[in-house]
Amino acid sequence: VEEEAEFTIIYTDSEHSDIDISYNAKVVDSKGKTISNAVDPSTGTVDSGVFNTLIVTAPKDAGSYTLEVTYTGTYTEDGTETEIEEITDKFAFKAVNPITLSTSISLKDPNVDLSGYGVYFWVDGEKMDDSYKTFNVSSDGTGSVSYDWIADAASGKHTFWLESANGGVVDIEGLDEKHDFYVGDNDYTVYIVLVVLFVILAIILLVWVYRKPVKNFGKPKSRR
Repeated sequence: VEEEAEFTIIYTDSEHSDIDISYNAKVVDSKGKTISNAVDPSTGTVDSGVFNTLIVTAPKDAGSYTLEVTYTGTYTEDGTETEIEEITDKFAFKAVNPITLSTSISLKDPNVDLSGYGVYFWVDGEKMDDSYKTFNVSSDGTGSVSYDWIADAASGKHTFWLESANGGVVDIEGLDEKHDFYVGDNDYTVYIVLVVLFVILAIILLVWVYRKPVKNFGKPKSRR
């Protein structure tokens, strides 16, 4: 969220040579509400067949959004100016909260100079090209490195690890070690809590039934 992304737009009209086209761009949420100041430039003119770039700032709230670009204008033919039919292009995208991935590292030899030494984060087998990090270590040879992973991640288990960007010439504990993390509730925490609550309620019910006093209805009358 609140990150910028580039969108490329193009309007093409091969039937008319004398044409003036304007556009109006906006970002709307899933309910159709316009998000203010989300597109730059939000208005302008375009030439037929020429690409133009819009900068979209993702809204602060995570969710599904749509960039809507509406084209209007006129074309002139035989001296007559005619309005073109209004056209709207739509580009769906999602704004997501970053997931901070962090891990500790340590040097077997704390005297090694790590100036300029870098690492990349890998997530689910894919190298994150924007994750290059350098780091400093304390006097005892330990340190940490983190990366904000921005992705429309599926719910469930994911795995990340660090790999050297310098060919692995330094002996660092923490490189290539895989770390699991979860998106959503697929770590079964919710299910575990529900099971524990069920067990507690079952125990309370059993204790209540066991300790429930038996009513004394008196001795049965003898028959003669």
